[in-house]
Amino acid sequence: MGQSNRLRWLMIAAMAFVTATPALAIADEAELRERFGEQQFAPTGGFVLRQGQKLPDLVWNNPELVATLVGNPAIPTRWFNEQFEEVAKAAETGRYYAYGEAPVPNGPALRRAMTCCCVGKDVNLKAVAEKSIAGTPEAQYPDGRREEVDDLVRQWQSTEEGAVELAALLDADRPAGPVRRGQWQMENATQHVLLKRKLMGLDRQPLVKATPKQLPGEAAPTLREAPLTETGISEAHVRAIESKLDDWYAASKEPMAIVIAQNGVIVLAKGFGTLDGEQVTVDTPMSLDSAMKPLIGLQLATYIDRGYLQLDEPIGNYLPDFDTPRDRNLTFRSGHVHATGIHFPWELAFRRLFYFHTWHESLIAHCKREWEPGAKHRYGVVGVILSVRALELLRGRNYWDAMERDLFAPLGIHNVLPGGRGFSAESMARIGVLLDNGGKYGAWEVFSEKTHAAILPTSLKPYFPDLDMEYGIGLKDASQHLGPGSYGHGGGCGTLLAINPEQHLVVAMVRNGQGKDYKKYRDETMALVRKSIKE
Repeated sequence: MGQSNRLRWLMIAAMAFVTATPALAIADEAELRERFGEQQFAPTGGFVLRQGQKLPDLVWNNPELVATLVGNPAIPTRWFNEQFEEVAKAAETGRYYAYGEAPVPNGPALRRAMTCCCVGKDVNLKAVAEKSIAGTPEAQYPDGRREEVDDLVRQWQSTEEGAVELAALLDADRPAGPVRRGQWQMENATQHVLLKRKLMGLDRQPLVKATPKQLPGEAAPTLREAPLTETGISEAHVRAIESKLDDWYAASKEPMAIVIAQNGVIVLAKGFGTLDGEQVTVDTPMSLDSAMKPLIGLQLATYIDRGYLQLDEPIGNYLPDFDTPRDRNLTFRSGHVHATGIHFPWELAFRRLFYFHTWHESLIAHCKREWEPGAKHRYGVVGVILSVRALELLRGRNYWDAMERDLFAPLGIHNVLPGGRGFSAESMARIGVLLDNGGKYGAWEVFSEKTHAAILPTSLKPYFPDLDMEYGIGLKDASQHLGPGSYGHGGGCGTLLAINPEQHLVVAMVRNGQGKDYKKYRDETMALVRKSIKE
């Protein structure tokens, strides 16, 4: 098993640990009732099926706990084959989708679906595991190959992520060659979006696709190489910035890449350090964390621009679990400016990452409402999750799958990892130039200048009288980085996008971790960038 395969296996193992971890200890009945949506269920017997078997029921992971609040904890279960035909028996090998509407003590049914892999009666899973890891020297695993094989088979049997990987490994039609980390999970998530549309009766409605329009006139600036004289930044300033970045990497040893551009012209583009034994470049995909929010904001902007939805309409118009009196003010804007009033703890958010969790809003629907939407601001991820779940139903694809096709491809953005797990500095800089151009890039208009203005940081008081602050759609004030009027967003890993619209300056940096003295060196670097445009 090569390095990329080992990383993928470790990711599956990590996911399995999360899935297998018992539910959090519940102190009393009141807490259990409040946090009931966190209870999990799975197919009886696991996620690997045998051809010809009767399809099993879904059962709670903690049935005794559930029974204290639910009189009949049985979960009505429906099964669908790869063509989304409802079935009761696993007649063919391949993927099957289990769907359950679990009873709850109050609120809407807890709706979830999951993928299982059906294999032939005589398939030896250990042999399949041996083959999948055949390239790994046994000496790298001190406990021996047999234990590694057994662990991998357990992952396939006990987790949905493992079953998805097994189905992909057994798929005779899958393309040869390396697979991007997260690719199979993203494709599986898109299948769940289609199943969800069917179960909601939306499959008869046409899909919408918000793709860029061809510009009728002169092309907009793109990210490009050109003489430095086409910018207002001198070679001396570039050398000073690069020297500071060299010092930064020498001090932290944290790999990173950065692109600085003015009017689309690249001023500085450089990678620092190594990842997986390879030199980091501006094309190396690295973590996004919350720096994914501008991308999701741009995706929403394209739907707004085409008139498919409105920024200030209720999310409940698209997600029935939120079409309730208590959520009447839960709009797309309130979601993106972190004013939902829904208590969705960070610990829970990270334990159940939203990238490929198509049914996530069913859990959120059971979360506590702490205040009326728009009454207060609390930074988080819950509103963004609800936004992408709504867009998925319109588009018929996992939100990241749709972004790759509809937004990234026309902009020439490539070499990304699904779910925001990898995005390069060069790709982020293209996003920055798109924003600096007011929604245009090269021959494309991604959205109009009117829509661009609508997503920029602005006073929230006209929309939410109790919020005396400025915020945008995936964008916030970045004047501390690039001066007055600047905007952008960063992530906890240290990845950062900042745009100065007056100077048409874009700074895009990607990292997998902040490392030592992150704030010190970030601020010193940004101070040099600001100085370069003042002199």
